[in-house]
Amino acid sequence: ILEALISIQATRFSKKMLTSWKWRQRAYAMLTSWKWRQRAYASVKRVRGWAKKKNPNILHNLHLLDAELASVEGKKKKAISHYRDAIVMAEKNGFLQDQALSSELASLYFDSIGDTRQMSIHRENAIRCYSEWGATAKVEQLRTRTALPTTVQPSTSAMTTCTKTIFT
Repeated sequence: ILEALISIQATRFSKKMLTSWKWRQRAYAMLTSWKWRQRAYASVKRVRGWAKKKNPNILHNLHLLDAELASVEGKKKKAISHYRDAIVMAEKNGFLQDQALSSELASLYFDSIGDTRQMSIHRENAIRCYSEWGATAKVEQLRTRTALPTTVQPSTSAMTTCTKTIFT
């Protein structure tokens, strides 16, 4: 029971840290520091241990943490793969809010590497998932944070929905 409570708290903490824009801005600088890099890897190692114990509630969070670390380290293919896995696993296990969070963070990542098409696709998916979950304030925040480019329209064939994820 204690391990489950720790898992829940670690997950909540990691979500708060990951969604904080200031955290994203400081992440690279922090991970270049040996002390912070060791702490980050120790945390991921701990979550990876929980995942090895077949905890289905943590696997999508592990993929999300791995995606965030890969993005900070500049490992593009690995980051994209882990974002995709986080979204798929959250959907598969019925964690709509985590599917929304994974899509939101993926959209921020694609925005940071200049892929406006994928950024739009993932942001729209995050909006749909948060909306379906009932998080109206979050939906409004995403809609007003940065307006989607008017020249880039998400392709409907590559769109994801909260009930079925489709990747091209």
